[in-house]
Amino acid sequence: MSVTEVAADVVQATTGVVRDAVRTGVLAGLRARGHSTGRLLDPYMVVDPYPTYDWIRAQGPAFQAEMGIVTASHDVCGAVLRSPSVITATSVRDTHMDGTSPLMRWLFGNPDRSGLIDPLGPDTMVGTDGADHARLRSVVSAVFTPNAVASLRPRLEAIAAKLVDQASRQSTFDLMTSLAGPLPVRAICEVLGVPTRDVDRFARWGSDIAADLDSLVPAHRQRAATRSLRDLKAYFEELVPARHRTPGDDILSRLITAEAQEGRLSEREIVATAILLLFAGFETTVNLIGNGAAALLRHPEQLRLLQEDPTRIPRAVEEMLRYDAPVQLVGRIPTTDLCLASADLPEGVMISLMIGGANRDPAVFEDPGRFDVLRPNAAKHLSFAAGPHHCLGASLARMEAQIAFTALLERFEHLELAGTPRRRKTFILRGYRSIPVRGSAPARR
Repeated sequence: MSVTEVAADVVQATTGVVRDAVRTGVLAGLRARGHSTGRLLDPYMVVDPYPTYDWIRAQGPAFQAEMGIVTASHDVCGAVLRSPSVITATSVRDTHMDGTSPLMRWLFGNPDRSGLIDPLGPDTMVGTDGADHARLRSVVSAVFTPNAVASLRPRLEAIAAKLVDQASRQSTFDLMTSLAGPLPVRAICEVLGVPTRDVDRFARWGSDIAADLDSLVPAHRQRAATRSLRDLKAYFEELVPARHRTPGDDILSRLITAEAQEGRLSEREIVATAILLLFAGFETTVNLIGNGAAALLRHPEQLRLLQEDPTRIPRAVEEMLRYDAPVQLVGRIPTTDLCLASADLPEGVMISLMIGGANRDPAVFEDPGRFDVLRPNAAKHLSFAAGPHHCLGASLARMEAQIAFTALLERFEHLELAGTPRRRKTFILRGYRSIPVRGSAPARR
């Protein structure tokens, strides 16, 4: 970093500490007055958001809060996600913040990242709509095919088996650092053709960028995300030309080839897509495996059902996605006045779709707070969204989770918590920092 950048970082650090303290006080005051923003942004949402989702549904199919329209209805969330008359809120989030007061922009805005690539911004599929989104998605989906994903299975199975074998040599191990974290980042590096020596750097970059998604992310995490975005952009700006010169058998090389043949992706769009694949394909799958493992370990009778019949694992993964979704919230904005699933949704007003709440809507899921790996309709969850922005990497995430739990069950006859799991201090991306586990009596192979 230059002297100017260091000086700017010091200023941002100082003002960030002040901003964080003021924001904490403001939100505490709002909660004390019964303000809906205070309730929706309560730090306890990180621990257990589900009672608040029940409260949101009790207000009706959707209700107007101070921060916009909020819904935890499965019908409303599904209808909004599939509607052609809505756009992703990430595409206009800066403009949306411009319409708020200077205080709100200071309390909840992002730092200046001019020149960097935002994985949720207008350079990527997640941050675009209409023709631009269709163009980007068509190129990526043409190379990110089911066959391309399936071809990764043998390599990922070998990686998972090695990780679990290493964990089994310890009396207790942290499932997050031993399996749930390493497997997805190795998968994304396989997809992008990133050398093994760079895996640890990618894990750090992905973690930094993911933490930045939350509205209440502290200033020091925002600065870490800015640095990681800068480093990641520089990394891919070297890797992409290298793949131009010497293509490999990976999806990044295929994206470059598609661009060369059809001229549809610029080099910046290729770099942006690579950054998005890391962001979307890494942390969400980490949380899927971690949340699912915690649910199994807290419900040993459900774990036994999988041990008795491992063919139940794919359905169990769907229940894990429903029960404790890795992504709890997405935003959409109607481009015209809409009435969807009995909810009136005005043009231009942001809708917070509480996916975690929709997945526990009793109108769709019987006894929704119960974890049931045999639940017949678990796959009706919305954890991968729906409609035009349905997660393109859903099949890869499912496959990684299935591989991870298969490896655990093959290696251990008995698994139990060896301590109290610790949550990450993020709400939108819901996951664990650590899950201490004790395993014994390796299964006979």
